[in-house]
Amino acid sequence: MTFLAACQRPEPPPVTPDPTELDEPGVFTVAKFNTRMENDYGGYPTTIYYPQEGGAAFPAVVFSPGLASNKGLNRWVGDHLASHGYVVLIFTAPFPVLLQTHQQEAGFGLGFERLELLNDDPESPLYGMVDPQTRAIMGHSLGAMASLRAGAYMDVDAIVPLAPYVIEAEALQAITAPTQIQAATQDCITFPSSSISNYQLLGSAQKQVITINGGNHVSFNDADSVAEIVGGSLFDCPSVIDTYDHHQRLSRRYFTAWLNYFLKQQQQYEPYLYGTLAQQDLASQLLTEWQFEMPAVQP
Repeated sequence: MTFLAACQRPEPPPVTPDPTELDEPGVFTVAKFNTRMENDYGGYPTTIYYPQEGGAAFPAVVFSPGLASNKGLNRWVGDHLASHGYVVLIFTAPFPVLLQTHQQEAGFGLGFERLELLNDDPESPLYGMVDPQTRAIMGHSLGAMASLRAGAYMDVDAIVPLAPYVIEAEALQAITAPTQIQAATQDCITFPSSSISNYQLLGSAQKQVITINGGNHVSFNDADSVAEIVGGSLFDCPSVIDTYDHHQRLSRRYFTAWLNYFLKQQQQYEPYLYGTLAQQDLASQLLTEWQFEMPAVQP
């Protein structure tokens, strides 16, 4: 890619993130199984991650990978959130190389329908474990763009796009769900400025954007995956921080706090989003961007 000639390798942040309860694994043992969904676009290979212990109805999260990507490249999201008490469905689009987001948008609705069916099936491992009324959509890259477009018309409680490119203002302005956009300074595929632009146009009164210092676009893929290893040298600017224990640690910290706050109404995580703990991450240069609009009414 010609733009790589302009990429410069900056100094890494002066500190590394200390672990917090949000970015470490949660209290639940993670179980998972594979299935397949179908619609007019074709088949969606799917993995569902869930807390093995059960005993409650957990919020539902549906996640879409990016362009030319698949569900096996975002296992870190499913594993982490399931350990913190979420049921997470990650799908691969039928034709993941297509630039349009129609398949991914449809996949979000299809995913919630599947989780609801499994929740109602006495033979399902998810029987009685899903709260179909409490749900979020997430995605990376093209999947992140799809989550924003779907969020303009879907009834969801939160949206978390990871490194989206700029989408049309009409969709962004129609979003009312709490939305947290994540970006990275070394992203030379969708660029951190795209996330800032999307954030500024969001219609939601409950929104946030963070930029991880030193990470790149493919660091939102599983550490040591082909996409993360090869992408950083062929398609993306190089990351200058560790993928799992630095970039994804910060990503996990902020999206887990966001989902806990808006899906579980756990207000004790407010300092991670709006208060002193987020301020510390910005002051120590772990983040280069931290903008938000506080909720008008506490959840």
